[in-house]
Amino acid sequence: MSKTEVTRHATISAVARAAGVSTTTVSRYLNKKYDFMSLKTRNRIEQVIEELNYRPSSLARGLKSKKTHILGVVIADIENPFSSMLMKGINEICKQQDYHMLILNTDNSIQNEEEGIRSLIDHDVDALLINPTGYFSPIYNELKSMDLPVVLIDRQMDPCLFDTVTSNNYEITSEAAAYLIKNHYSKIFFVSEAIDRISTRQIRRKAIYDVLKKHGYQDEKDNTLIIDKNRPLEIKHQLIQLKQLHADEKIAFFAVNGQVLLTLLQIIHALRWSMPGDIGICGYDDWGWGELIPPGITVIQQEPYEMGKKSAELLIDRLEGKRVSEPELVQIPADLIIRGSTD
Repeated sequence: MSKTEVTRHATISAVARAAGVSTTTVSRYLNKKYDFMSLKTRNRIEQVIEELNYRPSSLARGLKSKKTHILGVVIADIENPFSSMLMKGINEICKQQDYHMLILNTDNSIQNEEEGIRSLIDHDVDALLINPTGYFSPIYNELKSMDLPVVLIDRQMDPCLFDTVTSNNYEITSEAAAYLIKNHYSKIFFVSEAIDRISTRQIRRKAIYDVLKKHGYQDEKDNTLIIDKNRPLEIKHQLIQLKQLHADEKIAFFAVNGQVLLTLLQIIHALRWSMPGDIGICGYDDWGWGELIPPGITVIQQEPYEMGKKSAELLIDRLEGKRVSEPELVQIPADLIIRGSTD
């Protein structure tokens, strides 16, 4: 009989019998409680666990400790490469701390967000890490009243009810806007999908406008270009119209995120416009392709992997009682990477 056949359903009792110790001793070993346990016993248990291919049951541990060691992760847009890096960072800390993730995608829907959060709670997750849609739903007040740790990631909410991890959106966007002005762009357009109450879009737009106002540039209402990235022909006409309207000015487009930036670049390529000859362009995130598109795309490069790690660390610290202070906003610094598209 093969090893796999023998050990497919190995239990803690089987490990104890094979090692010649009690189940309590095996349990203490699994929980790294080595006091009064000889090195010989530890090595023997380790050897038997390997031979039997024994894996502790997280469910069984949870029934005893009242914890499942599962973190609920709510993602606003799982198709976004930014989200993939967030989850990778979260997973790194989960592996280190012996937690698992239960991931739910909301597609930026407040209804999906509410239903998803309730579903995760029903599945007895120990805590929640939420990349919110941006709308302040009553469920957040409910979460605050529960004994359930919560950390928000990327997007923040007002009032600040939970620890939140974001980029330094205002400061780094201001730096990018100042650079465009330094390079004599006389018309700078902030390009975004519907801003609604999504904090990252609000904060980045405000940073652009504050810098422009400081330098005596155009009013806020003249600077915003709202697009629907699922309607490229409409965006194409919007860009052509703006280019014609400001034919004698040096124009730059600032994309609110990587998805919008990529959409703009695709349309600019179709129009055969040159960068920076016809227009300047920059924005958030490039996920590795920014330097490959001639003449190189100026971007604000965030650190979603580090944001994911930090948010998971904060959440587990809250869960394990190591963090009891008031909710804090933690900003992970982003970098402005200057390339030829904004010369």
